[in-house]
Amino acid sequence: MLKNLVLLLALLAVANAVTLRKWIASHEKTCFYTQVTAPGQKVSFYFAVHQGGNFDIDFEVEGPNNRQLFKGEAERQGDYVFTANQLGEYAFCFKNGLASFADKQVEFDISVENEVRPEDIAKRSKRDEAMNSVVTIASDLSQITKFMKYFRTRENRNFATVSSTESRVWWFSAVQSLSVVLVAVIQVYAIRALFTAKRSRL
Repeated sequence: MLKNLVLLLALLAVANAVTLRKWIASHEKTCFYTQVTAPGQKVSFYFAVHQGGNFDIDFEVEGPNNRQLFKGEAERQGDYVFTANQLGEYAFCFKNGLASFADKQVEFDISVENEVRPEDIAKRSKRDEAMNSVVTIASDLSQITKFMKYFRTRENRNFATVSSTESRVWWFSAVQSLSVVLVAVIQVYAIRALFTAKRSRL
């Protein structure tokens, strides 16, 4: 019976979550939306730039009636949690700034917690303790997932840095090799011209 109750509470505490990856073109602005159906729901918003440019992007979070909640410019990643006191549609927008000429890949997660937690902890019953345990476990798992996403983002950035450095080293080596060959050819022609001039005088 207790297991069934815990399972039921776990299902009630599950959050509506959406994890997506999207390429955002240069100068493009794109928005994603989620619906809050009950006052007091907790909304979490996480994003990270995985590829493109300097790994930064502009973002905005707007509530109902176009009320701005968060805004950032040239951010590499962000993690925001807020309580939605107004019902309606919330917008999460990304903009690849005017100073950028590279497409960028953004991974983001938008979640809305269905279960509204009581504010008065002292009045919770023993039945609520099981739900609180499930919610705590779900929160810890969500935090672990965010850490994994963070390390994956760092890995992608480091790989991009290594690839860029490798490309620069290759081109530098190629230019250096061509310069050595060119100098050798010029020296050969210069020496040949010098001996040809001496023979002409003789």
